[in-house]
Amino acid sequence: MPTRWYPVEEADDSLLATASLRMTRSVDIPHPAEETWAALTDDTGPAHWTKGVKRLTWTSPRPFGVGTTREVETVGGFVLRERFYRWEEGHRKTFTVVASTRDVFRHLVEDYVVESTPDGSRLTWQWAGDLNRPWSHLRHVLKRVVLEPTARSHIDGLPAHMAADR
Repeated sequence: MPTRWYPVEEADDSLLATASLRMTRSVDIPHPAEETWAALTDDTGPAHWTKGVKRLTWTSPRPFGVGTTREVETVGGFVLRERFYRWEEGHRKTFTVVASTRDVFRHLVEDYVVESTPDGSRLTWQWAGDLNRPWSHLRHVLKRVVLEPTARSHIDGLPAHMAADR
């Protein structure tokens, strides 16, 4: 049976300030910014260290840039198609979700910023989304039970992953 894809309305940076669900996390990483960026853009990326992410597949060839696409599959089989509308090599990348295999999101944007620090680098991540009905009335429960734990493992798990790779 073919996979059914549900469209997700493309969004931009304005969603980071207006979405009904928003999260921001930062983590200091004791590795140079170049290594942090490389970990974020390797072939499987967060599938290595994020609980809940089963597979990440880049669907655009390298070199990556604006317009790059990828698919992310969660442990529960939920797949998101993403398109990057910002790509500042080595520093910042931002995507909007354009389709998913579950009709949950109306809009979804993720933003990653990598900055050099005296002791390595800092990753700042923002996530913003609006849910479709009937999910919208469950946003607080979904945030607490699913989104926040996944976000913690996604951002806080990167330093440990990078240390294990050395």
